[in-house]
Amino acid sequence: MAVLSIADSNFLDDPYPAIHEHRPAGVVPNVDHGGVWLLESDEIRRAVREPSFMSDPEKADPEAPITKVLKAAGLSIFYMDPPRHSRIRGLVSREFSPHRVKEMLPGIEKTARAVLDQLPDRGIVDLAATFADVVPMVVISDFLEVEQELRTDFRNWALTRVKNLFDPKKNRSPEFAEASRSLRDYFARKVEMRRKDPATDLIGRLVGLTDEGEGNLRDDEIIDLLNLLPGAGIITTADLIGNAIHALLTHEDQLEAVVADPSLIPDAIEETLRFDTPALSVGRIVTEETELCGHRLAEGTWVRVMTAAVGRDPALHPDPDRFQIDREHREHFAFGGGTHFCLGAHLGRAEATTALRLLLERFPKIRLAQGGDAAERRRVPGFRGLERLMVELD
Repeated sequence: MAVLSIADSNFLDDPYPAIHEHRPAGVVPNVDHGGVWLLESDEIRRAVREPSFMSDPEKADPEAPITKVLKAAGLSIFYMDPPRHSRIRGLVSREFSPHRVKEMLPGIEKTARAVLDQLPDRGIVDLAATFADVVPMVVISDFLEVEQELRTDFRNWALTRVKNLFDPKKNRSPEFAEASRSLRDYFARKVEMRRKDPATDLIGRLVGLTDEGEGNLRDDEIIDLLNLLPGAGIITTADLIGNAIHALLTHEDQLEAVVADPSLIPDAIEETLRFDTPALSVGRIVTEETELCGHRLAEGTWVRVMTAAVGRDPALHPDPDRFQIDREHREHFAFGGGTHFCLGAHLGRAEATTALRLLLERFPKIRLAQGGDAAERRRVPGFRGLERLMVELD
C-alpha cells in the first residue's frame, strides 16, 4: 500500500500514487500530525469553504502533534479565524490586489530579465537553482525592501523556516527555532524603524494602519504577517515556476504549443496548478462534531485537506495524470479557498507567467538534460517543487 505520510520519502518524491490509492476511502488517519487526511473532492470543497471548519489552533485538539507546533509558529492569518482574520485581511488585501500587482509587473519583468542575463547562452544549467528559485526571492526581497547586505541571511532564515515547518522530524529543531526567531527579530526592527521614520514602502504603509482603534493593525500583527510572507511568497512561487518548466519539458507537444503561441502561457500556469500544485494541502479544524465520508469526527479534530487530490480527480478531469493546457474544464484549490483564499494568488500567477514567458522567449529550444537524475524533488513536507532541474540551453 502506498504510504500517505507527509514525511515518507516515496510520498515526497511523488504523492499522487498514494492520493489515488486512498481516494476511495475519502478519510484516512494523519500519522504525522494527528487528526485525518481528507481526499474526496466534494468534501474538500466543503471543508475549505464552510465556516464551521476553522483554522485557529486554539480550537484544536491540544494533544495533536501539529497543534503545539502551530501555536508556537506565529502563522498570522494562515491560522486565524473571523472576526480577527476578517479585520486583518481587509486591511492588508489592498497590498496584494490586482491593481497593486499590475504596478509591480515592470519590476518583476526587470528582475526576471536580470536573472536570465546571468545564465549562459548555451549549455547545461540547473534552472531550479539559477532561475526558478532566484526570481521569487528577489521579488519578495525587493517588495519588503530587504537590505542588500542582509539578503543572504534573509534567504536562509526564510527557507529554513518554511522547509522545516511541517516536517515532524525538524519543526522542533534548534535550526528552525533560530531561523524563526531571526526572521521575527528582523521584522520587529523594521517595524520599529518605520515607526520612528515613516515611509511609503510596504512596511511603512502597514505601520500607518496601526493608529489606535479596534479596526487597525497592531505592531505584533504586522510582524506576524510579515513573518509569513517570505515562505508563502518564495518557495511556493519558485515551485510553481519550476514545476511549470518541468511539466512542459516532459510533455514536448505542450512545450511546442506554448513556444509557438505565448498567449497560452497563462493556461500552462493554470494547468500546472492543477497537475503539479506547489502546495499539497491546507489545514482545517472541526469545530462541531461532524461526518466526513462516513467517519464521525469529534470537535477539535485536525483535518489536513488534501487539496492536490481535486486537481487529479478522474471524476473531474479526463486523463488527470496528463499535463494538457487546452482542457475544457479545470478545477484546483492550489490557492486554498473560502475566507483563506491565498492573498498572494495574483502575485504568484504574475511572477510565474512573466518568468515562463521570458524564459521561453530567450531559450525557445530549451530541453531537459539527458539522464534520469535531471530532475530531483525538494522533499519539503507539505510542498512540491524541484531541488534540481538540469536543462540544456541552446
